[in-house]
Amino acid sequence: MERKILLKLELLDIYNQYLSEIESDNKSKYQEKNPGKYYRASSAGHCFKKHWYSINGYEGKEIDEKSRRLLRLGTIVHEDIEKAINWYSSQLSGDVSVFEYDVNFHTEYEIIIEELGVMGSSDIVVVDSDNKACVLDVKTTHSYKWKMMFGRNKEPKPSRMYELQLGTYAMGVCNQENIQPEDISMYLVYYKKDDSLMRPVEVNNVWMDNAAEYWFTLNETLDMVKEEADLPRDTLNVPVEQWECRYCQFEPICN
Repeated sequence: MERKILLKLELLDIYNQYLSEIESDNKSKYQEKNPGKYYRASSAGHCFKKHWYSINGYEGKEIDEKSRRLLRLGTIVHEDIEKAINWYSSQLSGDVSVFEYDVNFHTEYEIIIEELGVMGSSDIVVVDSDNKACVLDVKTTHSYKWKMMFGRNKEPKPSRMYELQLGTYAMGVCNQENIQPEDISMYLVYYKKDDSLMRPVEVNNVWMDNAAEYWFTLNETLDMVKEEADLPRDTLNVPVEQWECRYCQFEPICN
């Protein structure tokens, strides 16, 4: 008689546990790399109080399981695109017919801007031998947000936070590669999760200046905060956008 294995497994529970473990590992690795010294470039444009809670080691509320699964989809897309870039780079090795100058591709390019206390990693950075560079950051989105941004007869309007984040990466690249701001180009590359459409949007270099101003103001404001009671309330950049509070992990403890 043929025997069958009956797997009494809750696959959703297993996957949720796996993602929770990945999140815990990533948090540990980040803390080793950044022991409360630097602000996260990926949080450019966010509420100043959120930065203060984060850099001072406060624990926010845990992300719910559905959101964790959705974020994982974005991570997988990022990883695949970065692998594709690395593959493409290897195919170009020694071939000078594609680009006018020698080109180096970087994925997960780490930046540190000491004077602003910021660190992070850009998805893709391309630097050529003529001292020009291109910085690209991939953003996954759903159909509603895609429609709002790229709907018929609309000029693309990227998120201010995304533009500040990209501007921060570009500042770091300029510093570390000794490139002039006018010689760098910036793109947000949107990936629509519903049907895998992709669309790049060029971002004006002025966002490097805007990012520098944002981080300078953040440092100037939070340098005066010695304890939680000193945190500003309902002022400029607290919050930056009203909707931030609904999604902030520190909302339960925010004063």
